[in-house]
Amino acid sequence: MDLRQLRCFIAVAEELHFGRAAERLGLAPPALSRQISALEDELGVSLLTRTTRQVALTRAGLIMLEEAKAILVRMERASRSVREASLASSKVLRVGAIDAASSSFVPEALVTFRSRHPGIEIKFVEAMTAPLVQMLEAGKLDLALLRPPRKPTDCAFEILRVERPIVVLSESHPLAAREFLTMQDLVGEPFVVPSKRIRPFAYDLVMAYFESVGAVPNVTIEATEKPAMMSAVAAGLGMALAPDWVSRLSFPGVTMRRLRGALLDPPPPGALVGVAWRPHQKLSARDDFLAILRESVTLIDDGNVLPFSVTGRGRKPAARTATTRAGGH
Repeated sequence: MDLRQLRCFIAVAEELHFGRAAERLGLAPPALSRQISALEDELGVSLLTRTTRQVALTRAGLIMLEEAKAILVRMERASRSVREASLASSKVLRVGAIDAASSSFVPEALVTFRSRHPGIEIKFVEAMTAPLVQMLEAGKLDLALLRPPRKPTDCAFEILRVERPIVVLSESHPLAAREFLTMQDLVGEPFVVPSKRIRPFAYDLVMAYFESVGAVPNVTIEATEKPAMMSAVAAGLGMALAPDWVSRLSFPGVTMRRLRGALLDPPPPGALVGVAWRPHQKLSARDDFLAILRESVTLIDDGNVLPFSVTGRGRKPAARTATTRAGGH
């Protein structure tokens, strides 16, 4: 038997449906069925009973499910231990980041790191929070810049920045004549919001700002990426809320305005950007990059032109570092 057969069996055993299991694995149902048959032939037992209406585990299948899961856990643990042993003396720093970090403070931090450690190769990947956490836990990243993890994890998480919202609207919109706007100004206006399924943090953040004034947005479009959102706004299909770092970008037909009095207390998770890493793993390159982030990234970014300046600029106290072990939202 091989690991592919075990993964196929686990998927079918958990879904109890060949179609759903095949979709989960990205396989065609006939290919999945062949993998299961090959495993049963090798073991000489029936692991599943199949009818036209249902799939069920035999007694042997129940035992095999438990053993197969344990085998995969041991294999993953062994792979991670080998990778970590290799990385301990490696000359590579593997960093992942969400767009909010990669478009703001990460490039400068990487430049500083490279100037201090010219002999260390930097490998960088951009993704959303959930896949970054998965890569970090699997030992494929040394450090990730992301939103607070939603699910329990043994990774440490430290808040680096609180983002402030700005209003994105068409240059021809009547409200574009104002220097700043309030949430009350946005109530009832057609709105472009982030995709709830693809960008849950950003979607929940928009909802939180509207809830703060007892309202819900008048949603016209859900957009997955920033360019799609900006194009919809430029076309006059609605307004949008965006994090302050977007003010560094330029989009034809779009203007941006400050949002007055919109800092929520406490800040929603979608307004937070932090750094996560595995504290049990000792990596000098990662620790050096962590130090650079702590000394260079301010909690509130006063460098952007649009948002209001905030007094008491500075960093949170050291006590903000914590290991996230349970989803808090």
